Amino acid sequence: MSKPRSSARHTAGLGPAVFAVLGVGLPCAPAMSADKPDLLNDSFFIALGTYLVDSDTDLELKGDAGEAGTPIDWNRTFGEGSLTRIRLDGQWRFGDSRRHKLRALWFDTDRSDSKTVDRDIDWGGETFPANTKIKGDLEYQVYELSYEYAFLRRETWELSASIGAYWVSLNSRLSATVTVEDGGTTTRGVSRDGSFDVPLPVLGLRGQWVFPYNLSLDVSGQYFTASIDEYDGDLQNYRATFTWQPHKWIGLGLGYDWFSADLDVDASKFDGNANWTFSGPMIYYSVSF
Repeated sequence: MSKPRSSARHTAGLGPAVFAVLGVGLPCAPAMSADKPDLLNDSFFIALGTYLVDSDTDLELKGDAGEAGTPIDWNRTFGEGSLTRIRLDGQWRFGDSRRHKLRALWFDTDRSDSKTVDRDIDWGGETFPANTKIKGDLEYQVYELSYEYAFLRRETWELSASIGAYWVSLNSRLSATVTVEDGGTTTRGVSRDGSFDVPLPVLGLRGQWVFPYNLSLDVSGQYFTASIDEYDGDLQNYRATFTWQPHKWIGLGLGYDWFSADLDVDASKFDGNANWTFSGPMIYYSVSF
């Protein structure tokens, strides 16, 4: 969450560790079967992975009286610092026709770093002067639950339409020791937080194709724009993945994901603008049974 991270965690070390643990444990599970997977008919599909991703985050936090804040390009201002990215996807296919599906997603990314800034930054009604070393902490968590129906279905491919909702959680904090000259020189600790949680409905389309040698291609797109209570904006997510599933409990996948949200927020803990984009390749371990 918005609390500072005390240990550095890096994507480069996370992915191999996750895959190594799963690669050793899952093939030995009691449910291991010699049966070949069937990605268009198996009841469950689960994928756990990480991103090698580029991100672009711009935030502005207004003061309590509504005074404008300084727009912050988070990457340019603070860099990535200690960074973690995890993504978990799950699918339950049900019904005799196998046309009905429930999909779930959890995505978490957080970063923390300290930089000396070269300009004044107004954040949440507090001014962080130029030449001050500021610690920036930022975390996003994204959850999704959606229903899909395969309106076209053949032996080796299907096309589906979906309706669902994302739950987006953002937590941000700037903290620093600020020097004040007022008839002398004094220092004080300053910290300002901005956070919000917002539900965002989405509509989408998905296509899946299976090929020989247990290969599968999955392409999807989701989009929605709306004004809901204190939130006004849009969300987009486009994704293409290629999965090799030689056995039910052993699968590897590569893909590319582009996720973007552009929100104007007028909530009690965050009054301002939040725009962010994640895009880049991903790698994951999958099971299908």
